[in-house]
Amino acid sequence: MRSLRTTIATALSLALAGLVIALTPSTAHADDVYRYWAYFSVSNDKFVAQAVGPSSSKPKDGTVEGYRYAAPADFNNPNVPRADLSKVTFESVCGDKEAESDQKRVAVLIDYGVEADAAKGAEIPEPEALCAVVPTKATGLQTLQAVAPDLRTEKSSYGPSLCGISGYPATGCSSDTAEKGTPAEEGTVEFQTAAAGDASGSDVSGADSESDDDNLPVLLGVGGVIVVLLAGGLVLARRNRSAA
Repeated sequence: MRSLRTTIATALSLALAGLVIALTPSTAHADDVYRYWAYFSVSNDKFVAQAVGPSSSKPKDGTVEGYRYAAPADFNNPNVPRADLSKVTFESVCGDKEAESDQKRVAVLIDYGVEADAAKGAEIPEPEALCAVVPTKATGLQTLQAVAPDLRTEKSSYGPSLCGISGYPATGCSSDTAEKGTPAEEGTVEFQTAAAGDASGSDVSGADSESDDDNLPVLLGVGGVIVVLLAGGLVLARRNRSAA
């Protein structure tokens, strides 16, 4: 009997060890810092990290969504979109837009980050404040796709992850590491506003129809961003991975 118990215990230990190895990227370390798109909503004039990724969220009419690309230096002080929310409001972005009874209007703020987080020689797009007019049931990802159709995603064991918005960055995804984190900026910058046409005619269902949550290193803790520790302190996050 003891021999049988020992054999079973050994087998379980080996299986568990194999599972940990399978879940842990060989190149990742506990102190790795990741660049990724974090996902936020605005509540009481403040950016709040979303508890789920844009593929699982359902923004309501009259709300403001935000995306920020960065390698956070401090997960407790996330790099939020650098918009002055006293000026960049739903009304200032979507006030001149109309929606049908089966549609909703959502202001989408996109902050492409700073030079420290850009690839060498890459041109950083200017921050944008766009108004999406989409079907009432549209997810956050479909809402984003309506105003920034050039989305780049990558499939992973956690589901599709949001890698690029409007072609930025051109390569890489949320598993890419940075030499060091980017401190959260205290100041604000100007957000360009542009008329994003009525997205009701766009194929917002073109995004993946899966309902997996987005996953990003952090909050998504922030953007949504949930911090997941895997073997040896590897920090990964479930949130700003985009799936629809």
